[in-house]
Amino acid sequence: MTEQRMTEQRMTEQRSQLLGLTGFILAGFVFIAVGIRSGDVLTVVGSVLWIVSCVIWLVPLLRSPRL
Repeated sequence: MTEQRMTEQRMTEQRSQLLGLTGFILAGFVFIAVGIRSGDVLTVVGSVLWIVSCVIWLVPLLRSPRL
């Protein structure tokens, strides 16, 4: 495999991870809205923890050098 192909593959993988994490974060906001609407504090707290965890997971991806 050529170096250029490997670089393209890493970029594609990084984009996929960013897209997936963005979806997870958006889902967390939806669950927060559902928890607030139903008055379920546990759902809201769990959703906030979910979003915080996803953001922590996202930070290294955003800090990694662009290939």
